[in-house]
Amino acid sequence: MRVGSNLSGIDMTAQNGLLKAYSMMSQSSTRLSTLKRINSGGDDPAGLIALENMQAELTALKQASYNASRASGTIQVADSGLAEVSNLLNTIRGNVVAAAGGGLSDAEVAAKQIEVDAALQAINRLGNTTSFSGKKVLQGGSMTLALSPDVSQTSTLDLPTVNTAALGGATGMLGSLGDGGSLNLSSGNMTDAMDVLDEASSQVLGARGSLGAFEKYTIESTQQVLGDMEVNISAAISSIGDADLAEESSRLLRSQILVDTGISSLMIAGQSRGMISQLFSGM
Repeated sequence: MRVGSNLSGIDMTAQNGLLKAYSMMSQSSTRLSTLKRINSGGDDPAGLIALENMQAELTALKQASYNASRASGTIQVADSGLAEVSNLLNTIRGNVVAAAGGGLSDAEVAAKQIEVDAALQAINRLGNTTSFSGKKVLQGGSMTLALSPDVSQTSTLDLPTVNTAALGGATGMLGSLGDGGSLNLSSGNMTDAMDVLDEASSQVLGARGSLGAFEKYTIESTQQVLGDMEVNISAAISSIGDADLAEESSRLLRSQILVDTGISSLMIAGQSRGMISQLFSGM
């Protein structure tokens, strides 16, 4: 053994091996603690770029899916309101038929008219108050929906207008069936009143059909595609960025053994130099 102030080749080899083992152990420990293979750019520069790009796309996909869910909720609330309007129109229809059949006293006709007025007020109230997440859904207008990560690709949801001034047609508007209106139950013109009810019912059913078609063929199909894309991108992100627990556990164990071995080697080398120094001291 060469004796001097400089480290021998064996010492340097042992130190270098120990440093590499420490680095390997640190990297494996980090990956096992975060469950991620890429924790910094130095781990895999190309993989990091791909990973960040896919993470950005996944975020956009999730938001588009959330937008679709909100649109679906809007449609369902609007459809619920329209269904109640249909029920109220049927109630009015029954009273119109009763008034047209004859045999009712003036007091009975007046009582039926009160029911009609209450139903008309309820229709106006539904049109003014039916809302989803702060958006009134029975006052007309349209919603622009971003149902894709590409914000330039949007869909438009048209919402119906529901009130007694908007429902009806050429024969008259629904409001004309109210007390004091030209087609109230005392007017004797129940044929035209029924025509107005038919037109209003047709408009409500048409709106329900349009909303249902939009939900089925635009929103639901979009959600299916977005869901498939999200699954595939998530799988790709996992394959690139997630740590292989079995591999990293094996690397950690191997590096721990190398660290222990390196420390032992340095200790033995140090003891050998000490023994030689004692030998020379005793000469």
